[in-house]
Amino acid sequence: MGKDILILIDSNFPYSKPQAFIEQYDVSHPQPHIEPLPRFGDMARICLLPPTIPSHPLQAIQSALRDARDLLKANERGDEDYDFEADFGAYWRHYLPAGFREAKLHGFSVAPAGSGVFFYRGGSYFCFPNKFSIRRWHGHLTGEYMRDLLHFPIVELTKLPRPDRYPRDLASLLMMLKRNTLNGVAIVGEKLRACPSRLPVLFSGTKPDGAAVKVAVELVIRRDNSGRPLSKAHVQSKLANDDVIALYDIAPLNTQHLDAALTRLPGAAPGPMHKKVAIIGCGALGSGIAVMLAKAGVSRFILVDQDLLGWENIRRHELGAEWVGVSKTAAIKARIEKSLPDIEQVGAYACGIQGLLASSPKLLDDVDLVISATGDWAADVFISDSVTLPTLYSWVEAYALAGHSVAISGKEGRFTDGFDEVGNFKGRASVAGLKMPLECGNATSPFGAIELAQSQAVASRLALEVLAGRHDGDVWRTWTAEEIVVQQAEGRWTNYWLETRGKPPVLGGVTEWKWAF
Repeated sequence: MGKDILILIDSNFPYSKPQAFIEQYDVSHPQPHIEPLPRFGDMARICLLPPTIPSHPLQAIQSALRDARDLLKANERGDEDYDFEADFGAYWRHYLPAGFREAKLHGFSVAPAGSGVFFYRGGSYFCFPNKFSIRRWHGHLTGEYMRDLLHFPIVELTKLPRPDRYPRDLASLLMMLKRNTLNGVAIVGEKLRACPSRLPVLFSGTKPDGAAVKVAVELVIRRDNSGRPLSKAHVQSKLANDDVIALYDIAPLNTQHLDAALTRLPGAAPGPMHKKVAIIGCGALGSGIAVMLAKAGVSRFILVDQDLLGWENIRRHELGAEWVGVSKTAAIKARIEKSLPDIEQVGAYACGIQGLLASSPKLLDDVDLVISATGDWAADVFISDSVTLPTLYSWVEAYALAGHSVAISGKEGRFTDGFDEVGNFKGRASVAGLKMPLECGNATSPFGAIELAQSQAVASRLALEVLAGRHDGDVWRTWTAEEIVVQQAEGRWTNYWLETRGKPPVLGGVTEWKWAF
């Protein structure tokens, strides 16, 4: 094998992992699972996952050494060469030159053919499939309209190159364009004849497992000592492909995905991606549901609430003190758009649902799910009488001892079946002995964000299931609080609940029942 292996430990050892390295690593002869470290000369890190064994530090070092030797032997046999393609994106990052710039991509899970649009700022190329998506993303994040957008080419790779054939200069770029693409030289040459001062080129390939991979390089026009381009524009526009490419300096870019967070969502996440949800009532419960669904991948919202945020709201509402005095819907819209700039659409309406539908009767026509979190009997009856779409009603009982979410499909019962004519709930789970505060005519009760979080999660989960088509009929799901919370409210479970559901778990829990009384 002929390689010296260095095992290095940091100051946290034995509470950290030992790391394996080799010296005199030749990047022109790359090896799988070896990461060059340009800052340390010709040293390279062996990418292993050795165990952390605080009770036996020597054993941890021996394990790291053994694994490193085994990997180097496997590399000599060529057993691991498949990893160059299987983890292509990681190798691209590992072999970047010093001083690299960045390409930040969005919306390229399926790369469009031909070209995309970009803007360059702060050493980064922001690349999107089209003008609409880039302006929406930038507008949500900054509140500004992006005017000057440029086009860049997208080139399909027929085969993923090895690290020693990544484009670093003119010769290696031309070699990759000719060997690993069908017509890449012509595609890039055509864009450069428009005389851009700089241009990202996005390469799109497919890994052996079928997953798409995207990497990018930049081309920056070379200039003379006076700062002028080496070729006049009218001359450059007539040059052959190879000649016009030769006017530019080439460097690979650290390629990042601005929508990478979507990969951390569960496998079923794509289901809600293009769904539209209307949330009526954006108080503590409704605002939490809105934020949870947005983070879960729902991309279009209608938010309806006529109230402004007050100081009394900020301990359990999704919004904080900076939004006091602002319309709840406008503030939630701003928060979602800024924290998730790739959200497609958030409509905010600072009014009641009755007046809104009177003035805009078709507003809900393209909505997939209506969520009522008003906690108001009159509003819920209006929604039940007026809306024929799948609707989820969510509310909490006093002191958040129980939180209910009821999905009404429109194929079975009605939401109002569970109440008497003045809005008393037939399926009430709890009774609190602690007196309600006098404010607001006893219409509110003390509970905090922790008590509320479980009810928000139950409602959001049920909403995602409805959007995914997992329920054909009505569903009634309830969170019952921990016993200590019940005791603090001097509460008890109702006879109805004990007879139909049994005694709730001491540490709280979720139950499901038919919406029938």
